[in-house]
Amino acid sequence: MEIHVSPKRQSSQSSLRLLQILECIAESRIPVRLQDLAKQVGMTQSTVLRYLYALQEANYIYQEPDTLRYTLTWRVCRLTKNVNSLLSLRNITTPFINHMANTLLLGTCLVMEEENKCLYIDCIESPNSPTLQRIGKSSPMHATGSGKVLLSQYSDAQLNEYISHGLTRYTEHTITDPDKLRQELENIRQQDFGMDNEECEMGLRCISSPLRDYSGRIIASMSVFGNTLDMTDEKIQTVVYPMLKESTTIISTRLGYSSSGNDPLFSNL
Repeated sequence: MEIHVSPKRQSSQSSLRLLQILECIAESRIPVRLQDLAKQVGMTQSTVLRYLYALQEANYIYQEPDTLRYTLTWRVCRLTKNVNSLLSLRNITTPFINHMANTLLLGTCLVMEEENKCLYIDCIESPNSPTLQRIGKSSPMHATGSGKVLLSQYSDAQLNEYISHGLTRYTEHTITDPDKLRQELENIRQQDFGMDNEECEMGLRCISSPLRDYSGRIIASMSVFGNTLDMTDEKIQTVVYPMLKESTTIISTRLGYSSSGNDPLFSNL
């Protein structure tokens, strides 16, 4: 006897399978292999792979290039408003920070905002850097590359509130004029990176690139820094920034960010 399944029923079954696979990946404490995933959900590998392609295209999961295992991106937060602790920002960024510091032989750090200041979440110091250990310490937002990147998404009201507390001068290069700071932030929005040209510490230059999450919001900034001899304009343009930009682009993708602008999955929300 031939059984006919309505298209509506087939669509429902497909949706349930997709959710089953997504939940299985979420429950795994480590990135999961295709064959293990197929066994856990009771489907063939070819069937699971079709759903994985769909989830990967929608940026809900990513495949580790070395192990070929699958794990979630932060995009699931858009649905659940929560994220597994194993997917913390530092867990994602640490390999990139280590790679850049070891390759460039320059300082590399991860910065988030806390109470209108830059908080250093992770940092590798360069032997040639004139700075002290930074992890857990804070620095002014208007005088650092990372801080200015974070400031660049402030609303006018938020920025005015920040400026109202005063723009402290730390070196002769610190931007202390509100109009000049506003212009600097507009430049950062256009070019998608920020610079610190001896504005916080004399002898130190820094370039910073934003990290965006699934909502498009800048949640942190990653920076490469060093002394002025090691951070020439030519080196920044040809070596440092391309590597930094590539790293922050990959990390933002793993945080669920899509640069397309038009997201068909959420166009009706």
